[in-house]
Amino acid sequence: MKQQSPSKWMTLVAACFGLLMLNIDLFIVNVALPTIGHDFHTPLSTVSWTISGYVLMIGILPMGIGRLGDLWGQRAVYLAGLAIFTGASLACGLASTIEALIIFRVIQGIGAAIMTPGTLAIIIRAFPPHEHGLAIGINGGVAGLGLIAGPVLGGLLVQGENWRWIFLVNIPLGILALILTVLFVPEEREANERVPVDWPGLLLLSSGLLFLLFGFTQAGDEGWTNKVVIGCILLGIILLGLFVVIERRVRWPLIDLTLFRNPPFVMGCLGFFFFSAALFGSQPYWSLFLQNTWNFTPLQGGLAFLPATGLIVILTPLAGILAQRAKAWLDIFLILALLLNGLSFLFVMVVLSSQSTYISGFLPAFLMRGLAIPVFMSCATLTVMNAVPKKLSGLASGTIGMVRNIGTAFGVAVLSQVYLFYVNTTIPTSLGASRTAAEQFHVLGQGVNRLLLESNIIDGFKLIALACLLLCCGAAILIFLMRIQARKKGITTPIQEQKPHLPISSESEFVR
Repeated sequence: MKQQSPSKWMTLVAACFGLLMLNIDLFIVNVALPTIGHDFHTPLSTVSWTISGYVLMIGILPMGIGRLGDLWGQRAVYLAGLAIFTGASLACGLASTIEALIIFRVIQGIGAAIMTPGTLAIIIRAFPPHEHGLAIGINGGVAGLGLIAGPVLGGLLVQGENWRWIFLVNIPLGILALILTVLFVPEEREANERVPVDWPGLLLLSSGLLFLLFGFTQAGDEGWTNKVVIGCILLGIILLGLFVVIERRVRWPLIDLTLFRNPPFVMGCLGFFFFSAALFGSQPYWSLFLQNTWNFTPLQGGLAFLPATGLIVILTPLAGILAQRAKAWLDIFLILALLLNGLSFLFVMVVLSSQSTYISGFLPAFLMRGLAIPVFMSCATLTVMNAVPKKLSGLASGTIGMVRNIGTAFGVAVLSQVYLFYVNTTIPTSLGASRTAAEQFHVLGQGVNRLLLESNIIDGFKLIALACLLLCCGAAILIFLMRIQARKKGITTPIQEQKPHLPISSESEFVR
């Protein structure tokens, strides 16, 4: 039964506190990788699995877990994830070997994956439909604050070769989040829902996504022709195909696939995929360029993103209100945000040179990005959440997390190969170690060779920007075409204001 919350605003605070902790942790570990490797005498390729293992979990689990939250209650599932995350944070801080740290990071990622769909679902259920835009905007602003705090806090905590505090700091935060959730987040579950969980479907979905994401992750290092990469991607596609076949036949499917015939839902998911591939997929290469090519420190590299993330924090609540009022024009704002993000990459392609500085080469692009992200995130989130009944908010939230993480992994892999292909075909093999260093954006050598390497690194980075521009424009075109198709079918307002535009007999049949 639905319980009464003391205040929808306190519910928002409780959910956003957990979200802030997750976003800080997602970015805080990046700056500590060299210190962790030095402490454990382990190469960076091994240490990086402390991030890869975490990201894999938050990529494969949210969609299925989000549906479990709809069935079992978002509050209970969210609390379980929060407890796992906090306990795993303690274990990470006390880890004595790199193998143990990687295992505990995977467990921490499982906790984060359980929490992720619950934060947005709890907020959506706490607020009336006409205030969803504001709530989503505040939620996005808090997430943006995590983008700021993560790299900066990480840069401060790893001073003096001490990296363990980046995990131990989660203990008091996690305990406080647990208390806030127990006090201010009501349980909301329909009394007539006694639906058995489709465990085979959940296993197939998670396994398929695991192999697919692992294949994308390895493709960034090994290339798309590597046998392991090809095998993992093919196996992932086969398992996901089998999942679709089974879900169409079981009585109580984990996910009703008719949801993906819903144009607004698909538009939002497509937008998230391509936007994440371009923006978040390129993020590591911006950091590598700043730190390795321009010799920024990790803290300086984190602060370089401050203009964009600062605008995100400030503007996202306002963008949420704009999205709420846009109604039938929501997808147009979605398209405009994609194009503005593409314009930020076009600026880099045109302006960046060996004489560029941060202010002349990157700052305008970051400012454009800071304007585009709030509008896109608010419009895309509201589009997806409005496209399903309220009781499926966990599934919708989990789907957002899934397509965003798959898009990011896909973007990292594609952009890595774009850059490596250019560098390896334009820099002579005779340069040896300098050519290898250029693959990581390092400029080695002297005189003419150094100028050649720097020029090729810059041109390779501009090629990454071109790929990102194409991803953004491609997404905008796809969404525009889907908008035309939706208008032809008479879908002119947000789905939540109507009955879901799905070939089903009733909402209860859809939820089952």
